[in-house]
Amino acid sequence: MSEEESTPLLQGSSETGMKSSPGSRKIHFFSCVSIALSMMTGVGIFIFPNMVLQGVDSGGGSLLVWTGAGIVALLAGVCYSELALALPGSGGELVYIQRVYGAAPANLFFLTSAFIKYPSIVVIMAHSSLRYLLQCQSIHIDNWMLILAGIIIVVVGGMVAGYSTKLCTFLISVLNFFKLVGIASIIAFAVFVAITSPDKGLIVDRLSLRDTTSNIPRILVSLFGAIASYEGWNSLNMVAGEVHRPQRTMPWSITVATCLAIFLYLACNIAYLTVLPLDVMKLSSAVAMDLGKLALGIYGEAFLTGCVISSCFATILAVTICNSRLLQRAAQDGQVPEVFKFTYLRTGTPLFAITLHVGLCCAFACVTSLKVLTTMAVIVSWVFYLLCFIAIFILRYRDEINPKFKVPIVIPGILILFSVLLIIAPVLAGPGSYRTSFWVTLALLAILTPISIVITRPSLSKHNPFLHLSGRLTKRVEQSASFGL
Repeated sequence: MSEEESTPLLQGSSETGMKSSPGSRKIHFFSCVSIALSMMTGVGIFIFPNMVLQGVDSGGGSLLVWTGAGIVALLAGVCYSELALALPGSGGELVYIQRVYGAAPANLFFLTSAFIKYPSIVVIMAHSSLRYLLQCQSIHIDNWMLILAGIIIVVVGGMVAGYSTKLCTFLISVLNFFKLVGIASIIAFAVFVAITSPDKGLIVDRLSLRDTTSNIPRILVSLFGAIASYEGWNSLNMVAGEVHRPQRTMPWSITVATCLAIFLYLACNIAYLTVLPLDVMKLSSAVAMDLGKLALGIYGEAFLTGCVISSCFATILAVTICNSRLLQRAAQDGQVPEVFKFTYLRTGTPLFAITLHVGLCCAFACVTSLKVLTTMAVIVSWVFYLLCFIAIFILRYRDEINPKFKVPIVIPGILILFSVLLIIAPVLAGPGSYRTSFWVTLALLAILTPISIVITRPSLSKHNPFLHLSGRLTKRVEQSASFGL
């Protein structure tokens, strides 16, 4: 592909544009561990344990799944460390895919992230917080009311993000504190129950491998919830250009952070299995709340429900901030209509980009199945992770790998095989929501692929009605004193 045909969004992704000078490398080892650990220990531990348990049918099997997902995250993070050293700079997958495969696949990565992955995550958080609240209050509502309530939560998150970035980041910090409090409380409640329980044998039985399924496709789809929970193992690559001594800091920090995340997830799952019967845990859409109720009654129930809702809303705000800036940058470079590039001067926030993000989330809110939304988010993520693992072989063939750090070649090979199996697992699992979500995701990718090609080529995008859809509105906004670039 010629330089003239490269997409503007990725012009800054060149080696020159993305490299950082040695003086700008401010992120040291403990900061890297903190970043990766905070990204990996999200609200998945409050949402997905029942999904994993439904897939494997035993407490011991679910612990193996969570451990296996953590090991996959660890191996993937170490492989990404090699990519970060081979292609220096910040930007993560966007840079790697553009440098190895070209602008069109990189644009497809941007489109799937902005239009599928991030909206799915926001809606998962919105519906999960609603489920906790409704179950805590013993309220049953129709599906259309759940959709409407989810849309309201998404809109409120967008309004907060649009009102003030400073307020939004402050709320994220405060609300994330309750996530840590919730995890610590779950473990503490379980220890209290284990000590006071007269039947220790029953607890041991719940943690056994008895009744574990031998159906491989079912085990693979049960991984979706655990894999989604560890999402964030690649977060350091977004700031790799600012990491101090990256050849040492990157692999070691991701190793330490992932091991700590595995420990926390196993501790929480053991806590759930200690307190909750397997049948209750399988059917529960609010396992943390059920644990609090059995441990401390209505007070524990209300406390952990509040912690989960706070954590979910923090994630909604964080994703809204990130995706709206991604859409704004894309509008500045011509990937989406130009009207989304403007900033509302009074608040300093990209209101039009936030509105687009909220609109996408509202559309996804019509899907109330957490399995479908999780499967869509995991598939679109791992399609591009697969490309990055393959890129390691391509870079080694081109002799572009940093000789100071190389993973054993078998590791990316294993991850390529795992990625393929994970992506096609919903089809192998048979009819159901997993297979439906696979075909829906495939259809969305098929729609976005030609768009990614069009916006890559200026000769085609110049006359693309999609990019000039809001031409009159753009001119009016440009003439307004309330908006600027």
